[in-house]
Amino acid sequence: MKIDWNKQADPEAVRGSTELLRGGLPERAAPSPGLERLEASPSGRTEGATNGRSERERVERLEEAISSEAMDASKGDQETIKREVVAGARSALAKTFEDEAPENFTLGEQLGLEAVILTNGERPSLIVKDGFVDLQAPDIGDWDWALKRYKHDIQSVAASVGRIEVPVNPGFAGTCFVLAAGLVVTNRHVLEAIATEAGGSWTLNWPDSTTVDFLGEDGATSSARFRVTGVAFAGSDAIEYRINFAHLDMAVLRLEPTGETPFPKPLTFETDDSQPKKKRHIYVLGFPGKPRRWMFDGVPDAGFESAEVLSTIFNSKFGVKRLAPGEIKAGPGEVPGDTRHWICTHDASTLGGNSGSAMVNLTNDGLTVMGLHFGGSNRKQNWAHAVAKLQAQFLTISDCGRRSLLASATRCGGDDRHPSHQG
Repeated sequence: MKIDWNKQADPEAVRGSTELLRGGLPERAAPSPGLERLEASPSGRTEGATNGRSERERVERLEEAISSEAMDASKGDQETIKREVVAGARSALAKTFEDEAPENFTLGEQLGLEAVILTNGERPSLIVKDGFVDLQAPDIGDWDWALKRYKHDIQSVAASVGRIEVPVNPGFAGTCFVLAAGLVVTNRHVLEAIATEAGGSWTLNWPDSTTVDFLGEDGATSSARFRVTGVAFAGSDAIEYRINFAHLDMAVLRLEPTGETPFPKPLTFETDDSQPKKKRHIYVLGFPGKPRRWMFDGVPDAGFESAEVLSTIFNSKFGVKRLAPGEIKAGPGEVPGDTRHWICTHDASTLGGNSGSAMVNLTNDGLTVMGLHFGGSNRKQNWAHAVAKLQAQFLTISDCGRRSLLASATRCGGDDRHPSHQG
């Protein structure tokens, strides 16, 4: 892999990183009854510090995180890449707090900022073990107070988020979460990876070996596995890994037990269609997969460098349950190009396997699902369907799945129109 560290960075990605670093982390404060949210407090540069963390401390934390990773000879010259990333981080942090324009950053500086954000607690991706995160994790930052406060709620959500498993490499296709007894929500593009559509009907590609494991934790020696038996609903438009805000990237799968494990509890869904609002704190819970690798000679195409470098310097564990906290950047009706007003954006750290993840409230509870994550781009933006805008679909699907009471009104899974367009 050849990387031109000195070429111009992607200004949009740099802008996202620098705004995040200048804004700092969520303030620590004693929560009060009825408090809607705790605003992040932007601060000026005081000896290069944001929320008490100096540029030097950020670089030292990055160096510590990188040095703790075991070397992997298959990944080429890791030492050179690590040095370039640290050097880029040091230079980029100086530029960040001097208010340098994003157009004046190099690719090496862009990648250095991304590494800092992952390791310093701004937007970590935290391993879930025994149903919760490690509150002492060095990269948790100031998210620990909110995660601790809502520990019980988060544990409840984690138990109902599953990994969709298939018998081909890499062994899983995405994430899902419980809608109702025997029904889970995921993305239509995840469904397209595990099943084939013909004439409006879906056939599983591996009908006897497509499962969902609701445990899927790092080092787990057991599982909570259910077999996928069919499709209860799918958005009517093919996704094919393309982003089109007019298309509903949602599907609902039917599951059945493979043993005596009871089916996880349905999650609580947001019903206020004005939510989630900008600046609300959220977390994304799912199974981030290994980034796409550049498999050819020469310089990687734009967009591959970040995944290539980060997967080289961090020997991360992929396909295991993780929690990634973040913030809503734009609510429904605020996203350019979203004519159906059912998209929101967030800045949590996500990867490919996060498709189908639950995006959950972290402002005044840790329990309410606010979005269905379906895609994104490093430090630019991540997209989710606002679930409150999909209540008509959810009610129809869950009622059909449980009792078939609405068969006379609409066939199960047959209508993906936005609620405001129905009638």
